[in-house]
Amino acid sequence: MSVAVSVMRDGRGLTLVLAALWLLGAGVPALEAGDLRVQLDAEAGVRNDGNAFQADPGTLEPEDESIARGGLVLKLSYTLPRTALALAYAPAYEHGLDSQGGDGEEDLSGTSHRLELGLDSQLTRRLAMRIRERLLQTPTLDLYVPVNAPDPTAATRRGDQLSHALDVSFDQDLTRRTSLILGAEHTLHTFESQDLSDTETLAGRLGWSFDLTEDRSIAAIATAGQFEFERGEADVQTFGLSYSDAWGRDGHWSIEAGAFFADSTQRRVLVVLPDASGVLPATDPETAVSEVEESDSGWRGGLQASQRLRFVNWNVGYRHDVSAGYGLGQATEADSLFADVSRSFGRRLTLGLDGNASRHRDLGDLAPEPAGTGDDLLNEFAAGTARFSWNILQDLRLTGGYSYVWQESQVEPFEDLSYSRYFLGLGFRIFSFGDTPNEPDLQGEPTDEEPDAD
Repeated sequence: MSVAVSVMRDGRGLTLVLAALWLLGAGVPALEAGDLRVQLDAEAGVRNDGNAFQADPGTLEPEDESIARGGLVLKLSYTLPRTALALAYAPAYEHGLDSQGGDGEEDLSGTSHRLELGLDSQLTRRLAMRIRERLLQTPTLDLYVPVNAPDPTAATRRGDQLSHALDVSFDQDLTRRTSLILGAEHTLHTFESQDLSDTETLAGRLGWSFDLTEDRSIAAIATAGQFEFERGEADVQTFGLSYSDAWGRDGHWSIEAGAFFADSTQRRVLVVLPDASGVLPATDPETAVSEVEESDSGWRGGLQASQRLRFVNWNVGYRHDVSAGYGLGQATEADSLFADVSRSFGRRLTLGLDGNASRHRDLGDLAPEPAGTGDDLLNEFAAGTARFSWNILQDLRLTGGYSYVWQESQVEPFEDLSYSRYFLGLGFRIFSFGDTPNEPDLQGEPTDEEPDAD
């Protein structure tokens, strides 16, 4: 597990981040040798989640739930001739204005952490390294995760949850056009609620890529890994062929197709019923648990297109793949669709629309079929947001938006959801140094943006 995960749980994430940056700076000849960019903002606001946190739908009257939020946003990037680092860290305190934490009500107060890190380094003339890390810890349902990654989603109202993903990749040039790809990915999802299943995955990959031209390339990548759940595990292997190409002005698109193979084991606790006299028979704990083993295979693939211009950015994609079914406690076959677009009007106003949808289906008949459905569908989810950001002054920013969230689930404790939410916030610049920092997910990608004015 990443050190960042355990540190964030203790609330000392900022200390670790600053210490790591100091060590990084101490390891280079001088900070003047690179391009250092830093921004530190403070944010405060309120959002209304409708009856999203209502504990028992159908037994309680719908009540609006408002949550106040205040925190910091640190963005930093540091570029050297052969290395580029970008980091974004946002701790925030949230307090439910309508929840008291007593009389059976859920206390929605707590601290959230969001960390994104990107590191690209040319280790030698032929060997390049790429690291991406994302961490989110929240005491409430958090739907502010960017939708520019095809991660299937399932929403729950209940308790603190932590999501962490670390991806490390090495690219070794074999010839001028051919490269060998080696990498590993680790993910962890934990939940405070005992009804949700903690999930951990670890996978390695091996691949080959060939540059047809400067902008076009093909690749073949195979992965092997394991999904671990509280009551089971799954060994998963995948293989895929992909093609990527540039188009238009600063546009890019890619397509992938392949197959997956999964061997799953699910442990179930047997229900022991009393005999005719009402006496429970003695049961050996080792025989009170049964194991269900299933093997399954299927197709996987995806399509993604994006474009980053000076005033307009957009990204859209679809993916079908095997998934760890985070919180569901079993491997699933998942479809996910995501899209976002933003439009800037000068340097002051930015408008955006984004949304994502996902669908999880049972893989290998591991889940009992919900009564009356005749279907292996486990969960469907969709969310959309309209948002704006208005720079009132040079260092003062007003943000806001409206979201709609919908979910239909056949698996407890994931519940049927249908509600609206809105948010309004104010941010101001505390400190800045240099131009606007690079984004962690966009390390090394060319853009059409102009440098900030001095």
